[in-house]
Amino acid sequence: MGNIKTRKPKNLEAENIINIYRFFQKDGNLYLTDDVESLDMLFDAVINAINDCGPLKAQLPYNEFVHPSKQVLNGDKGWVGHFQERDNRRFFLSDIHDYLQLMYGQR
Repeated sequence: MGNIKTRKPKNLEAENIINIYRFFQKDGNLYLTDDVESLDMLFDAVINAINDCGPLKAQLPYNEFVHPSKQVLNGDKGWVGHFQERDNRRFFLSDIHDYLQLMYGQR
């Protein structure tokens, strides 16, 4: 048997979030730049996209992605303070990107 490619489920919400990374030209290079302005805009856009998700939200790991996104949007001082550290933003964004690419990426 040769290489068998399995098709990943198509998910427009996941693709939309991945496209946010592409728009900011941060598709896989979050650690290769000191451009904190675009990092902050990407972070805000991804947080809002996760909070605005419909069915995808139920499929995302809650404690890792959904809960922090919700708490940041609600202004929770603990989560907002945690993400003031730019490396925490980078890890969070990198984890979301990798998860969505792994589960839904169509490359």
